[in-house]
Amino acid sequence: MEVERDLEMLEDGKFRYFQKAEDELRELYYDYKWCNGCGICVYACPVNAIELGPVHDIAIGLDMPPVIIDHLKCAYCGICYSFCPFNALDFYINGERVDKSSLTLSPVMYTYKYETCRECTLCYKVCPTNAIKREVKITRQQIEEKNEGIEGKVEIDRDKCNLCGICAEFCEVFKMVEKEPHPEDVMPYSDILIDETACDYCKLCEEVCPEEAIKVEGKRISFQLPEKIAEITIDQELCSHCSYCEEVCPYDAAKTIKPMEGKLELFEARMARCDPVGCAACIIICKHNRVWYVSKDKGRVHFNEKFCIYCGACENACPYDLIKVTRKSYFTKEVATDAPWREAWEEAVERIVEKSRVEEPFKFFIEEEELEVEEEELVVQPVDELRLKALQERIGVLENVLKKARYRRALESGDSEVFVRGVKRALGEDKGEEKQKA
Repeated sequence: MEVERDLEMLEDGKFRYFQKAEDELRELYYDYKWCNGCGICVYACPVNAIELGPVHDIAIGLDMPPVIIDHLKCAYCGICYSFCPFNALDFYINGERVDKSSLTLSPVMYTYKYETCRECTLCYKVCPTNAIKREVKITRQQIEEKNEGIEGKVEIDRDKCNLCGICAEFCEVFKMVEKEPHPEDVMPYSDILIDETACDYCKLCEEVCPEEAIKVEGKRISFQLPEKIAEITIDQELCSHCSYCEEVCPYDAAKTIKPMEGKLELFEARMARCDPVGCAACIIICKHNRVWYVSKDKGRVHFNEKFCIYCGACENACPYDLIKVTRKSYFTKEVATDAPWREAWEEAVERIVEKSRVEEPFKFFIEEEELEVEEEELVVQPVDELRLKALQERIGVLENVLKKARYRRALESGDSEVFVRGVKRALGEDKGEEKQKA
């Protein structure tokens, strides 16, 4: 069966790896801009087709893929796709995207939105991956009915207000003072302001406030608000399951199920090496969960483990080996007990937890050893003239014997005795025996 494998780089910064075999086409897409170099796919790969790149250099600005995939070694099994916690990989068979839940094993990770949700702005404002969207269905500016020529007053009960931001996205009278969410304080707002010059005192804001913190002296217009003025949705494909939304939600409406359980540690004895200003690789690389920050108290980097999913990217990025990520378990669900290659999938989970790579078959090479040959020195012996002369005389005798047809025939027929007697006779050693024969 002929198998074709190749790769191409797409315009959007993605890599496409594909394998064609008979009537089947398998495609693996890798978005290296979204990948944070956690290395889980490196451990999961059953054929060692994935290598980890220079994650530290990438964190501080090097533009290259955090992992390198060898498309000639890749088995296109989908294991790396299934266990990638940030969905930096996509897997297609014959043009159809493979659902992770249809694979032999897939991670258990999900962020729930409960019925207690008031569709406020807090969760979508703090989400590191923009996985949470808030669709505004109506605003005050879209309602044509206005109060004309009335005087009124708007007040906010600061004790009741939880800075949810609903009023600000409904009406331009209210302005939220935004601040950057922080692992120590995920709240995206620090205050709320009121611009009464834009207010017609319609009193609709009183109804949209879930805490009844707004009081308006004015006249309620006749317009009836819909049941929902906005709606929150969560894209599970983009969600990093950091639990920022769970932390910030004042209504306990968000719940995150993380894929891994573990422990995050710093080597405190060596933290003098940490350079949060010149390096900050751990902070930058943790772009999906925002676990790391510079602690004002400690004067160096620190973490809030509450938001960590133990992916290990920070450990890979630290140039001084100051970070240790320990995984205790990786939660998975299965589709069937008799799924094909089940053992390979279970072993992949074990390697992810243990942070070990698949063992390749033992290879050995036989190297030819070059033998050193010592050349002996040629010693030329002096010529013994007497022995040389005697040898030449004997050779001459043999030549004379071979000139006679009788002795040549004897030698050719194997009658060596006749030939030997002829030689002896020529040498004068067998005269009597030769005469007797004659």
